[in-house]
Amino acid sequence: MLIKLVSTFHLALSVGAFFAGISMLPGMGIFVEFPPEWVGIMPFSSWTALAVFGMMVFGVGNAIAALYGFTKKNPKLFLFTISLGILLFCSAAMPIVLLGDWYLPLVYFFALSFMQISFGLFGMFYKHKAKAASSRSQKLTH
Repeated sequence: MLIKLVSTFHLALSVGAFFAGISMLPGMGIFVEFPPEWVGIMPFSSWTALAVFGMMVFGVGNAIAALYGFTKKNPKLFLFTISLGILLFCSAAMPIVLLGDWYLPLVYFFALSFMQISFGLFGMFYKHKAKAASSRSQKLTH
């Protein structure tokens, strides 16, 4: 049940990453002009590059994790979850470190990364606890 929940969360993050990336590509609305103060400081110089990075890393990465969880039902999914959560946290922290400034979307990215890391840690501890209980019951029956 927990693996299905975490896989669904990965699927939602993947869809969100693709939606955000696709909305950045046309260069309309708030994504018309890339902030000039970011050029040369941030690793991206356009909204298109940022969109492609987000879709490739977070869209595809979370889609792979979701498929892995839905098909394999392997507890290694929780390790992927923690890794992707840490990557999202570091990506959200990058503008703060490089520019010294906070932006509203970062709050959501930090919240999502915290949720992702929490799901992964909970799954790892739950798996470990279930494994220990199983080995104890096997020792009692022998």
